[in-house]
Amino acid sequence: MNLINKKDLRNLQIRKLTEFGKTQQKQLEDEILKEKLLKSRLLHQVENVGISISMALEVDTAPIIATLWKIKKKVYIPRCLPNRKMEFTLYNKNTSLEKTKFGVLENHDPKAEVKNDLDLIIVPGLAYGLDKNSRLGFGGGYYDRFLKKYPTQTLSLVNSVQAFDQTKWKIEDHDIPIENLILSK
Repeated sequence: MNLINKKDLRNLQIRKLTEFGKTQQKQLEDEILKEKLLKSRLLHQVENVGISISMALEVDTAPIIATLWKIKKKVYIPRCLPNRKMEFTLYNKNTSLEKTKFGVLENHDPKAEVKNDLDLIIVPGLAYGLDKNSRLGFGGGYYDRFLKKYPTQTLSLVNSVQAFDQTKWKIEDHDIPIENLILSK
């Protein structure tokens, strides 16, 4: 099988996901993914959940976060640090968010509660290889570095545009597979 260059695949996926984001199908799949997540035994076994605030081309996490609060889970969102590192900060309805240069909303309050030993992290991505639970992220390596230092249960929500039956990119030594994939189909 010919492998696709990661950079090329990222660009392709960003274009495909941006287009998909304008469709009714995306809203439908986001709802299916939310419902499957909320029914998962894994979610009900954990207390502290790491999740990002989604950008338009990603699975919409706003309704998921609202439901996590409702079912009394503690929600932590990632914050980027120098040297491509990150940490997770407590996120609630009163948290003030700022947009980063990458367009991601983060909690920049220096007094924010930081918790990196989370029970579950819902990891975003651009593409997932279903054969190896591989993940193609945005290319910064933030999640792989974080998960190497703070191993925990991982889960990704995968819509139809993100799912690849076979991993079509080179898996590097530092790439950490996702333990649990929830698919929209």
